[in-house]
Amino acid sequence: MFGLGVFDGVHRGHRRIISEVVRLAAERGAVPAALTFDPHPRAVLCPDDPPQLLLPLCRRIEKLHCAGAIHVGVIEFSPAFAALAPEDFLDSLLRSPQFELAGVCAGRSWRFGRFGSGNSEVLRRFAEAAGLGFSTPAELEMPDHTVVSSTAIRHAAAAGKLAEAAAMLGEAPRLFGRVVRGYRIAGRCLSTPTANLQVAFGVTPPDGVYAAAAPVGGCLRPAVINIGFAPTFNYDQPERRVEVHVLDYDGDLYGAEIEVRLLRFLRGEICFPSAEMLKLQIIQDIAAARQEFGQAVCPEEHGVS
Repeated sequence: MFGLGVFDGVHRGHRRIISEVVRLAAERGAVPAALTFDPHPRAVLCPDDPPQLLLPLCRRIEKLHCAGAIHVGVIEFSPAFAALAPEDFLDSLLRSPQFELAGVCAGRSWRFGRFGSGNSEVLRRFAEAAGLGFSTPAELEMPDHTVVSSTAIRHAAAAGKLAEAAAMLGEAPRLFGRVVRGYRIAGRCLSTPTANLQVAFGVTPPDGVYAAAAPVGGCLRPAVINIGFAPTFNYDQPERRVEVHVLDYDGDLYGAEIEVRLLRFLRGEICFPSAEMLKLQIIQDIAAARQEFGQAVCPEEHGVS
């Protein structure tokens, strides 16, 4: 029994689909599974305007398993695959020697096949003709009638609406990336060493200072993130950076792949008259981040594997 979709973010709407897959699989004595696509279809069809993915593929697979999918399959999305008629794609599932298809489930707005011509009605007809289980759960709406979707989450995060993004995701929005060399000023001048995060996944919110959490050194730790151009230091060629100061940790993160969970916007990025005044503000930022971390993170979440 397959749930079909890209499932970027594995948000609350996606988890509703997987829950329906689990229900149908139990009815039919089948195994609940999910089928996702990589790279993202829009990255192939519109290479000049690819989406900023919310999760790396490995985390997407992990979260689909956590949502209830026993098996997760990944189809390579290519121009040739995009050219398949919807019926040909579905027939390939039905005739696959790797599994016996028991049913299909997808969101009502999901489109697939050549020119996006496949929809829930095509899925329904296919399932009925093949004697398969079928369901298209209603889309999940927030109290303000916003339909939960990966696109809506990206827009909310990009606008700095972290609470809205978190409500749709069911967890704090995250940034994933590698720690690379930064200005190397914060540790020397400000006594707050930072990790310069080269973001690969997740949507970076507007410039400013944020309370965050980061699973580092075997546990989830509070953190402060500064996003912007560090105007206090008046660099000749300033670059927009995501600088992460992990509290209560003095290890070297250079070269590491890390994630950070964005908890709350604390303040805008400010050009201070001196480094000393910035240091005083950082003390306040750290205190605020600790308080936010204590309110947002349950004690059982502190330990991570």
